[in-house]
Parts: sequence; C-alpha cells; structure tokens
Amino acid sequence: MANRRRRNTAGADEIANAIHRMMDAMQPVAAPPRVMIPPVRPVTIEDFMRHKPAKFTAKATPDEADAWLCECEKIFRVIECTEAQKLNFATFLLVTEAEYWWMSMQQQMINRAEEVTWANLRTRFLEKYFPDSAKHEREAEFLTLQQGSLSVQDYVERFEYLSRFYSQTVTEEWRCRKFEGSLKHELRRFIVPLRVREFPTLVEQAKSVEQLEMGPSRVNRT
Repeated sequence: MANRRRRNTAGADEIANAIHRMMDAMQPVAAPPRVMIPPVRPVTIEDFMRHKPAKFTAKATPDEADAWLCECEKIFRVIECTEAQKLNFATFLLVTEAEYWWMSMQQQMINRAEEVTWANLRTRFLEKYFPDSAKHEREAEFLTLQQGSLSVQDYVERFEYLSRFYSQTVTEEWRCRKFEGSLKHELRRFIVPLRVREFPTLVEQAKSVEQLEMGPSRVNRT
C-alpha cells in the first residue's frame, strides 16, 4: 500500500512539473530592447560647400574643366550625395558664361524630352568643355611624352595624368617600359638594367637615382 502511495505521489509530481513547464513555455517572450537609430540628416549645400569646391567659368582650359569635374565627384563620394543633389550642387558652381550655357542646355534637354539628371549634365559638360578632341590631344601627348627638363616627380604627375586618356589596354609591364623609356638618358642608363616591372617601385628607383646623380639641391631647382 505504501509503495502504491509513493508511486501515485511521484506520478502526481511529474504531472505537476509537466504542467509548470507548459505554463512557462506559454509565457510571452520578452522583446529585446529597441535600439534607437538616429535619423539620417539629409546632405545640404552647406555640407558640400564646406569642402571649398571651386566655381567654374567658361574660361577654364580643358585640363581645368577635367580637374573641376573630378574634384566635384570626389566631394560627392565623401558626403554621399544623391543623383539629384549632385545635379543641384554642381550647377550651383557654374558662373557667368558657364551658367548661361547650362540654362540654355537645360532648356534644350527639356524640349527634346531628355532627362535633366546629373549623368546627362556630366555628359553635356564634357562635350562642351572637355570634348573628344581634347582627349585625343592628351593621348597623343602621352605617347610622345619625354621627361626632358622635368624633375622625376613632375614627370610622374604628368605621366599619370595623361595615361588616363590612353585608349588601349595597359599592362603593368607596358606602363613601366613606357615610363623608363622616356626618362632622360642619365637616369635611363641606370634604371633600364634593373628591369623593374612594378610601377610604384620603378618611380622610387628613378627618384633615388635622380638624387644620387644630380643632388637634392639641383632636383629641387628643376
């Protein structure tokens, strides 16, 4: 009899425990605390102008037009502009004849049902101020570029700028051969035998040879 009571008690305990577990499982799970994400503040013209972009006038040379456009696009990336903001901010910088050109061009785009977007402004801007003829001139200059009286640093800067307009595929080896082949003779005779085929390394080697051959004072005066 005692054994039967103990078994009944144990069974009741198991049933009670099972009921408690079921009740616990039915309790609502507490939601994790909400993380408050601050609202993203829209980019303003003040944010753009804080980077001191230059005004653009129609008197700019093709190189200056290219540099202005590159500078604007760099700022756009930094402050994460939308396409609409790029259009508004860039046209804000157009002054005098460039502004008049854009007013006329914008009307033409509307008349021919062309979207007035940043991408289309960029295309029209390049057609006007950095046309294909300017690109071809810089490509031709790149192919005939020689260091001449330039310091290695000035030669590197011109080389890298003009190489952007070369229309053919450029390998690292070809780039190095073109660079070293256009160095002045007193540098080239030391650089070519090294057979350097990594452009940054080649540039540093040329600068080192220049300093050894000419001395720091003469390099700085060049």
